[in-house]
Amino acid sequence: MLAVGVALLGALPELQISDDTPSLIVATEDVPSTGTEFAVQFAGRVSAAAETLATLPAAQVAALWRELPLSFVSDLIKQRPDVVGNLEGARYADRDRANISQLATARQNALSAEQLALSQLRSAASPESSALTVAEASARVQAIDVLLGLLGETPSHDARRYLLSLDSSVDGPPLAAISVGNLDSALFTTYFVPGMNSSVLEAEDYLRGVTRIQQASDASAAVLWLGYESPGPVETVSTARAEAGAVLLGAALDGYNAYRDAFSVQSELTVVAHSYGSTTAAIALAGGDHAVDAFVMIGSAGVPSHIRVSDLHVPAGRVYASEATADGLAAKGQFWSGRTNPASAEWGAQLFSSNGATLADGTILAAVRAHDAVGANDEADHEKYLGDGTQSLYGIRKIVTGQSYDIAPAAPAPSPDSTILASAAK
Repeated sequence: MLAVGVALLGALPELQISDDTPSLIVATEDVPSTGTEFAVQFAGRVSAAAETLATLPAAQVAALWRELPLSFVSDLIKQRPDVVGNLEGARYADRDRANISQLATARQNALSAEQLALSQLRSAASPESSALTVAEASARVQAIDVLLGLLGETPSHDARRYLLSLDSSVDGPPLAAISVGNLDSALFTTYFVPGMNSSVLEAEDYLRGVTRIQQASDASAAVLWLGYESPGPVETVSTARAEAGAVLLGAALDGYNAYRDAFSVQSELTVVAHSYGSTTAAIALAGGDHAVDAFVMIGSAGVPSHIRVSDLHVPAGRVYASEATADGLAAKGQFWSGRTNPASAEWGAQLFSSNGATLADGTILAAVRAHDAVGANDEADHEKYLGDGTQSLYGIRKIVTGQSYDIAPAAPAPSPDSTILASAAK
């Protein structure tokens, strides 16, 4: 293979090869089997090393990353944070460092794009198109400001937050994944996939719910996965956005599995998905074995009718679903899209209640009385699927920590005038 590369270079005497143009070298070099050898081979050619790593399967990246010298990793992060930040198989703490390092520059670029869009709007021949460009540019600036705010100093009572991925290739807010807790060492890992109208702009709200999931155990990490372009209300009848998102979610899950295999992390992996997010996650899990230990759907907008519970590559008895009686939107989403309700008895998931309950020790769990996973603030989260003290959050926390035997099966909703206030027990 290397001889072919040399022949090509001989046929192109005018070509100048540098670290900034590594593609021909990358295409012809054999990749060493250890990180130490990899660092030696690519000494002084950090950009070429990053380009090479980006072409490798996550399992191979993880195997190499485990033995890369710390100084070489630091050089990769410094010179190619755009690659390292989204590199499946790399340590998540390293990905976080790479992504955080890009935020200031990303904000400056977003501000410049916003100013350019505004200037073009003033002299536009097509004002509608230009107005959309301005709106998207402004949303990107706002989203990056959200990330900067969330990833600053973490509240002392919460686990540290990590920016696991940052994708600015889309219009508007960048795609991202934020972890509460360290995926590199967590024994219980949860990916939360939100539904329609979800983006980095809503990350602060979703992170309250994801933090509550993480608090199920000190050995837990929970990921807010905003890694796909979610649909607006009209688009939810289609699975197009879900199908595109499923590919990206599958890659993220495979990356985590590659990491935990290479670094011998013995963990439980659970996917929790809300509304249209459950459509996306179901398609991802049906599309291949991503070594998911449990799958939870809450307020589902429906699963494609051709997908059965046995198609999800999840251990038998570890697929769960819950739909609150007072959730007025989930059933509409299922009806208008023609998708299947995974919370129906005949579909085959393990059903658990979100309608409120009193535990044996007297703890009262609140009923979910809306479709939303969270509200617009901590107080508004009450009686949402991930609200503090709800029966749904209690069940999710038991499932993600392998204690599903403690959750109650689906049951009738409590009377509308009942008052239920509590904090869910761990």
